[in-house]
Amino acid sequence: MTVLALAENQETIWFITLGLAAVVVLVVIILLSLLTGIVRDIDRDVDEVWATAQKVARNTTTTWQLGNTADLTGALRGEVGEHADLFRSKGGQR
Repeated sequence: MTVLALAENQETIWFITLGLAAVVVLVVIILLSLLTGIVRDIDRDVDEVWATAQKVARNTTTTWQLGNTADLTGALRGEVGEHADLFRSKGGQR
């Protein structure tokens, strides 16, 4: 019967290899944990940006009407002027 055994230097090399493998596994676990945390932060920040963008979109949906504001303000000024003139002609003061 043959007994399989490793020489002392081969056994040392195997233990070193297993130790290095354990270190590599731990480093990978740590790096993946850090990556998971970073991805969560990015996801939360993206949600914030999305919510802010929706608020901006809601607040700017009627900005196309601002072009009419100057024209309508001028028309209102004319109308108010006519009312003021009428008021003055009827004996009002100002």
